[in-house]
Amino acid sequence: MPLRKTCPKNDVKEQLGRILRNSQFSNAPRLSRFLTYVVQRTLDGQPDLLKGYTIGVEVFDRDPGFDPQSDTIVRVQARALRQKLEHYYATDGANDPVLITIAKGGYKPEFTFAAQEAFPNWPPRAKRPSIAVLPFEYTGEDDCHAFMSRGLTEGCIAKLSCFKDLAVFSRSTTEKAKIAHWSIAEIYQKFAPDFVLEGSFRIGDKLAQAQMKLVNAATDEVIMTDMISIPLDTGDIYGLQDEIALLVASRIGAETGPIGQYATREKSASPSAKWETYRWISQYYQTGVTLAAAGRDRIRAGLSQAMLADPDSSEAYATMAMLDIDQYRGMTGGQGDHAIIDKALDYAKLAVKYEPQSAMAHQALAIACFHQRRFYDFRAHVKRALALNPGHADMLVMFGICHVARANWDEAAPLLDRAIGLNPLHPNWYGIAKAILLAHTASIDEALDKMRSAPMAGFYAFHLHLIWMHVGAGDMAAAMVEKDRLLEVLPNAEACILRHFETWCLADALVERITSALRKVGLHLRA
Repeated sequence: MPLRKTCPKNDVKEQLGRILRNSQFSNAPRLSRFLTYVVQRTLDGQPDLLKGYTIGVEVFDRDPGFDPQSDTIVRVQARALRQKLEHYYATDGANDPVLITIAKGGYKPEFTFAAQEAFPNWPPRAKRPSIAVLPFEYTGEDDCHAFMSRGLTEGCIAKLSCFKDLAVFSRSTTEKAKIAHWSIAEIYQKFAPDFVLEGSFRIGDKLAQAQMKLVNAATDEVIMTDMISIPLDTGDIYGLQDEIALLVASRIGAETGPIGQYATREKSASPSAKWETYRWISQYYQTGVTLAAAGRDRIRAGLSQAMLADPDSSEAYATMAMLDIDQYRGMTGGQGDHAIIDKALDYAKLAVKYEPQSAMAHQALAIACFHQRRFYDFRAHVKRALALNPGHADMLVMFGICHVARANWDEAAPLLDRAIGLNPLHPNWYGIAKAILLAHTASIDEALDKMRSAPMAGFYAFHLHLIWMHVGAGDMAAAMVEKDRLLEVLPNAEACILRHFETWCLADALVERITSALRKVGLHLRA
């Protein structure tokens, strides 16, 4: 992609305004403030101020004693900002004239003029994204574990096949490519996969490690590299093999992984019906639980249009169900409207009807049943979804959140821990459920540490739960600050929170604890 390396200040300021006005950033005030700060300091010729300490104090309101080594908020938010910028330029900002990027290892932004198209023209797509998994290479010092190569490859193929909108080539095809030493370009010429996964592994004294590389086959562009390390259990070598395969698949195959992110870059192409449907589904999962009403409506409209040409998509019906569920349980129009959750249930049933083996369909049906307080059916569909795809981190967290709401700590804990292990660079919304769990099973201090490490400024649920955690810790000053922040984003909080408790099916013990804390900061709930 040809770039011109210098940009006038006015062009950069216009681009910054364009980004901040976009819904992806207007709904993320803290990241917007972070981006504005680093851009303005750079334009003002003050790059020396772009340090972890100054950013922590001036952007994230840390006190003068802030230690960026022990408090990781700046590093965590910088990573979130990079991801947010990448997503913006992959979707709404794909044709913007100026690129603002922040390289890893620092906080100084770079400003570059983009060519007319921010991404290359991709070749026509097959009915759904496809991937070729090349046989894993053993790189250990001896050959005693080389036999695992075939099992690991087959395991990755099987786990990736759980993602129903992803076509996976068989091992016999990819093994021939490996034996023939075909390059990525030759593989693409022979059978045109969208992606190629290359991997290697080694078994040490204490650790098993797998290195993977995901490649865009059409352009030979490396989309992702990653290293997975897990403790070695020589007594269960086949379980170890399955664990590596599951981790590899979950890191790349989910809607929020690099394949899903890649799908959002296809706006300017002429995608097939399946690819268009997949793109909208991917956009939904990338936004997470903080999806604003405008974004939800945009995705619903786009997905509805795509379904005219792809009317039998189970995943599309499942996503429509989740959009309605988000509306039902959010603090926007439609909260607690039983007609909306009934419609979500209908969509979820259609999803299961069109693809009974879709984990995503059973996920939607499980969560719809949960919000209708059909807890027996909820558990049945959770069990089915996990059997079909045990490696989808977002799905695990969604189930974990439901169990947290019902104070089912023993069932919530393994789901949340598993999800965080599968998705170590998880979005911050994972953290709220984990923090609530810690508050009840460990300590308030651990819960607060988790909330601080995954801040979600501007998201009402984040501030709501921080209030009672601060009250529980005896820090009334901090609790009052969070009360003000809650009322800033939800001025009618006293009238809304009881509906929040109802729609989320909160257990009585949780309702009492939160309500008591809210009374102590002067918030008195009313129906």
